[in-house]
Amino acid sequence: MLAKFLTLFLVLTVLGLSFPFRPAYGGEEDRSGIRMICLNVGKGDAILLSLDGRNYLVDTGYKRTWKSLKALLGRENVRRLDGVFITHPHKDHMGGLEKLLESEVRVDALYAPALSQMGNGSGHPVVAMAAQAGKHVRFLDAGDVISVCAEAYFEVLGPLTLNTQNENNNSLVMRLVSPDGSVLLTGDMKAEEEASLLLAGVLSPAEVLKVPFHGKSSASSAAFLRAVRPRVSVISTSTKEEKDTPGKDVLYRLASVGSQICVTQSARTGILITLKNKKPSVRLLTDPD
Repeated sequence: MLAKFLTLFLVLTVLGLSFPFRPAYGGEEDRSGIRMICLNVGKGDAILLSLDGRNYLVDTGYKRTWKSLKALLGRENVRRLDGVFITHPHKDHMGGLEKLLESEVRVDALYAPALSQMGNGSGHPVVAMAAQAGKHVRFLDAGDVISVCAEAYFEVLGPLTLNTQNENNNSLVMRLVSPDGSVLLTGDMKAEEEASLLLAGVLSPAEVLKVPFHGKSSASSAAFLRAVRPRVSVISTSTKEEKDTPGKDVLYRLASVGSQICVTQSARTGILITLKNKKPSVRLLTDPD
């Protein structure tokens, strides 16, 4: 019986039917708590986080999806970003950064992980883009804290050590903590970085999880998910671009810990997650008519 239930759950998830379809634009909306929009940028990441009147962007998608990101910022009336975090220097995460820095959107701070195979000098692509825009990059180490307001902050969990084999395992991993709940942001970390964070004892339950590595099977281990126990998990991917995402075993493991699963390809624009009083809610986003 359990197996049949999980199979049905996964089918509904892949079809994007495990939560209600309601356009999120138009009319008045309650914007208290944490507002998290995971933009549909194909097999890429671009996440807008808004709380306490401040806006942060985690990754910028591809260069070719900049128009989608620009449109989202316009619809959300974001003229200023308090911070932009690039989790790691791959084109599906930093591709839109150059256009963003050239745009009319003000970027107050730019962050990247201190540990990278590319170092943190002028050869790092984020440093080069920032220099062209007259900006500097702050490189973050595990244990660093970025304050949002009196009671909310980003806590950097990883990377803990430099991985010389795979840059994905140098992904910036952060926890956004607030009285309304917490969000775990994972970039493209794989099982190796998950294991190091588990060993260090820095993982704890979070209401919302940005699923690592586009839902590939080489991430989101059972041990990792038992530690985080997310109530809502969002996967940023496109099966058309990356056929093995989201992985069926990953969907099964997420369902096994009782998480509601959202996949950005299920929505024309993206996924909106609101977190208030530690209760997350999910909606598919569609462009306004």
